Amino acid sequence: MAYFENIIKRLETNLKVHVHGTYHARTEIDSVLFWNTNTSHTQHPGGNILYLCDVAHFQGAPVDEYILVVNYPDCELPVGCLCISQNVALDEVFNQIQTVILEHHLLKCKEEELFRTLQHNSGLQGITNIAYTHLNNPITICDTSFSVLAASPQVTGDTNLEEKDGRLFVKDSKFQNMLDTKIVKKIYSTNVPFITYIEDYPFKWVFQSIRIQHSVVGYVCIREIQKDFVEEDLDYIDMFCHVIAIEMQREMNFQTNTRLNYEYFLTELLEGHFDQKEYILNNIIQLGHHPNKYYFLLVIDEAPDNHNSGIQLKNLYQQILTILPNSMAVFFYGKLTVLLPTDSYKPFNDKTQKKFYAFLQFHRLYAYVSFPYENIAESHIFYKQTDFLSSFYSEHTLIPEDYIVYYRNHFLQHTFALCKDFTALKSTIHPDIYKIIRHDQTQNTDYANTLKTYLMNGRNAVRASEELHIHKSTFFYRLNKMEELFDLDMIREETMVAYEYSFILMDYLEKSKL
Repeated sequence: MAYFENIIKRLETNLKVHVHGTYHARTEIDSVLFWNTNTSHTQHPGGNILYLCDVAHFQGAPVDEYILVVNYPDCELPVGCLCISQNVALDEVFNQIQTVILEHHLLKCKEEELFRTLQHNSGLQGITNIAYTHLNNPITICDTSFSVLAASPQVTGDTNLEEKDGRLFVKDSKFQNMLDTKIVKKIYSTNVPFITYIEDYPFKWVFQSIRIQHSVVGYVCIREIQKDFVEEDLDYIDMFCHVIAIEMQREMNFQTNTRLNYEYFLTELLEGHFDQKEYILNNIIQLGHHPNKYYFLLVIDEAPDNHNSGIQLKNLYQQILTILPNSMAVFFYGKLTVLLPTDSYKPFNDKTQKKFYAFLQFHRLYAYVSFPYENIAESHIFYKQTDFLSSFYSEHTLIPEDYIVYYRNHFLQHTFALCKDFTALKSTIHPDIYKIIRHDQTQNTDYANTLKTYLMNGRNAVRASEELHIHKSTFFYRLNKMEELFDLDMIREETMVAYEYSFILMDYLEKSKL
């Protein structure tokens, strides 16, 4: 059996001909037979048969069968028939078609071997070993934390990898190169294998994503070191990735069902059921984790317009913990919540942030990060910060401004949300702002946006003028004109703070549709 599109492609490529007529690309052809006057008296053997004949024997051929007519000059055929107008030997066409069918049959045999390996519970490594015997080029499987899950042959002394905590990871420099050359982007944006070149390497590379329910959970990398890639290799790699996805899903289900040993403890901590700091720290140590000077809480959630009900997050659960070592995670009220101990006032160092950001970006996930805090017994308080952020964007179906959203940039919005009297809240907007907006509406000016841009850029005139795409002298002219028109006092600190507060509140009210 072979697909019609593969047969046509082989004929046109190898014989330098053009096949005329319409056909369904994914129609499966089981066999090819010659058509002649005696064929009409032969019982149909069953299956989808492609009949092959030259123009001399076309008369009387059944139009309800798949027929390819060779050396047919005018290309005006009944619907469903195909033809080649060029002069070409019939046996050459037959041999090409038969070769495609045979190759597809052999591919199916290899596929069955992979599935038998899957049924025998050989694991990722066993499946990868089988694939290596057919591809004869080194295979590496990584998850989206760029950790090696399996390799055949086993990798030792690979300059692209480094060991951390007993696991092999792609080196940061190689990961950065994959980002710069758009390889990572292509892995996430395509679902078929692709061949590429990498600088400083004389051979080709093949990459393909591994997907579970449309979520990318890893990728396969194959290096053309031992033999040249052929087209059939790409078909096999595609099939191999589907089998790997099944095995990974099975392993992920096992990990989920066994549950993490700290799940109960972390749930109780987030509920606020512990109040003794020393008791909490001792529990963390007993669970094999390390307390630290500072703590952050993260809620990792899908895009507000994504309705997968957490399926993607459950698939990526373990990989998030790999990117954020020493973290603890639990699904708390349906949200993936991460407790992240750090020795710094920042949640991530530069390398971790770059890898975490890429992970979020390509999975279209968003991380909401709390203020740092030192007393771990207050975790339930700081959870409310991240819960507010994720709920605010989700309830209003708003796409966050970035893949990592910090509470420090949104604490005022949380304060606004705690206010139940929205009429009173709205009345706290400084009247000067309304005055400027009314002038803009009647005179077609842009003073309110100019002032807002200035305030949101830390009152930095250079950055504000760049964002507004105006010359710095034009920007200062607008500020002076505003002071003159609206009797503003831009030197007084309290006034400028009130203006900034007012713009933030107006944005909040607009997004909340209040």
